Amino acid sequence: MPGTALTRTADVPVGSGVLLGDTVVTQPSPGNYQAFSVICTHQGCALNEIAGRTINCPCHGSKFNLDGSVATGPATRPLAARTITVQGEWIVAGAFAPLPATRQEVQEQTAPAPRVEEGAPENALARASDVPVGSGLILGDTVVTQPNPGNYQGFSVICTHQGCALNEIAGGTINCPCHGSRFNLDGSVATGPANEPLSRREVSVQGDWIVAGAPATPPVIKPWWCEIPVFAPGSAGC
Repeated sequence: MPGTALTRTADVPVGSGVLLGDTVVTQPSPGNYQAFSVICTHQGCALNEIAGRTINCPCHGSKFNLDGSVATGPATRPLAARTITVQGEWIVAGAFAPLPATRQEVQEQTAPAPRVEEGAPENALARASDVPVGSGLILGDTVVTQPNPGNYQGFSVICTHQGCALNEIAGGTINCPCHGSRFNLDGSVATGPANEPLSRREVSVQGDWIVAGAPATPPVIKPWWCEIPVFAPGSAGC
């Protein structure tokens, strides 16, 4: 299946939704699937409940409608939209990959796709040269750091104390605006009240770029003579 499957369509209730890691998927009306970041736009807490047709924040009481708009403050801005598609019975993260015209059941949602610099890999997060040594960058829902030259590490942006979004890297630590927790550039706790390290995100270097995910495995190229039946696998370089 192209893209990353988030959940089955049947598991997203009409008039409600589901929380899936850093993404909220809703179905305000039958067949109308929408997705948003789990980060509250008030002070960056993680939304933790969908009840009574609203998506709710545990920190300061903000509530959002199933279309991402604000239902109850103190938040004043709608949730950040995420791009999803429906492919068969699945909700899939990302833009729709064209399929044969006979696949009429595929429906693309209208949330805007992120802009990627021309020439960058599809899963690029930032240029390696833009991540300072002894510091890092906050890139959407991912923190990328470079504790020492050439050592790039990735983490979730969610603070492990009460789910706020980290918003600053300064003085060699990744900082939470809500309750003062600080994390070292390797994700370990520098200052509480958090007592668990940040969740790791796999990142790797691809040319000039830091990309999400593990390094691509190069294809194994065997010598031409391996096609001759006399050479058994594991012999003569085969």
